[in-house]
Amino acid sequence: MGDHQFADQSVGQVSTGVYYQDVAWFRHVQCLVYHQVVPRPCLDGQGRADHAWPFIKSPKIGATCRHTRHAVADICDGQISDRDFVVGDIHFKTTELHKGLRALGFDSAIDRVIAVGDLIDRGPGMLDGLKLLGEAWFFCVQGNHEQMLINAYRENPQARYSSHGAGWWATIADESKGMVIEKLEQLPTAIEIQSARGLVGVVHADVPAGISWQEFVGSLDNTQIEEIALWGRERIIKHYRDGVPGIWRVCSGHTWIPKPLRLGNFLALDCTGGGDGPLAIYCVQEDAIYVDGRPVSLDSAESISEQLQELENVISQLKTEVNGNRLIESQSLSRKAEALAKHANSSWIIMRDEDAESEKLINALHGLSLLTGERRGAKLDELKARYSGTQTEQLLQRLFGA
Repeated sequence: MGDHQFADQSVGQVSTGVYYQDVAWFRHVQCLVYHQVVPRPCLDGQGRADHAWPFIKSPKIGATCRHTRHAVADICDGQISDRDFVVGDIHFKTTELHKGLRALGFDSAIDRVIAVGDLIDRGPGMLDGLKLLGEAWFFCVQGNHEQMLINAYRENPQARYSSHGAGWWATIADESKGMVIEKLEQLPTAIEIQSARGLVGVVHADVPAGISWQEFVGSLDNTQIEEIALWGRERIIKHYRDGVPGIWRVCSGHTWIPKPLRLGNFLALDCTGGGDGPLAIYCVQEDAIYVDGRPVSLDSAESISEQLQELENVISQLKTEVNGNRLIESQSLSRKAEALAKHANSSWIIMRDEDAESEKLINALHGLSLLTGERRGAKLDELKARYSGTQTEQLLQRLFGA
């Protein structure tokens, strides 16, 4: 973890760190447990008080991120050795976050973490979770849990809000709550990561089907578009596999899935939903998803094999419970078997489409190998245009040149 020290989750024992960007926020979080506020403003780099905290700047990382409601935060690619880690819904599961980052050799001096929103609620690491918002290496979009808390507070600051795992809110001193809300309101709806491999977008829930990434970010002031960005599930539920045009990768959370899922260029990373288990972490530079430090295979055939094996085990257990006349256990296993069957069917549909696309590519490459001269060049240009913006285009460039 480099020289950085993460916070102890015990109440009143927040440890100091090396690269805290927002010193004022760190002091505020320290004092939350003592129910007081230290009125010490952050400075914007020129000695001016930065009460609104509109910018995060990290000279060590080489990233600039603008945080305003509905805005798109832009993170520029830093040094060649820098890595960007996009993590699924954290939900205050900071122990799991730190464990996953350590397994990947995260270095807070040069690497970045970008969260897909829903930083708050459900988990035990409240202090450490809030403190992340002041870290130079940590970026986060707004999720629906942040939005629900913000809306509840703005409607009635004295309301005892505890819905959806927000019991921690009652432990925050009233005089500190406004400051926390302001911090959450400053989170952007979307983040763009400018990487060497292409543009990577981060949004909490979804991008409306049928529009490009550029159209999406240009319409974030539209309440319907913002609602889909924070609450949408249609793409994942219906397994839309067309992806999002105009961008290399899109990372999201919000909708719980057993394992990270790839739908075209769209990556779904919420594999815990705030419950037990390690977080999914996507490394932009490696174009790989890790869970508990191990790469996750997105190969459909392997996934289906595992799902069918699990389904077979559940059905075997179900037969045993039915034969034993255990109704409640049988009903529970029946629901589990139904869910597994639906998931396996979705995986099969994905694999079928991927196999069809692979067969088309193989046939096209075979045809290309039989051509010469201008006809070969024209066919190659046709293939590059067909697979523009995909990994196949990069493969063609490596095989045949620009």
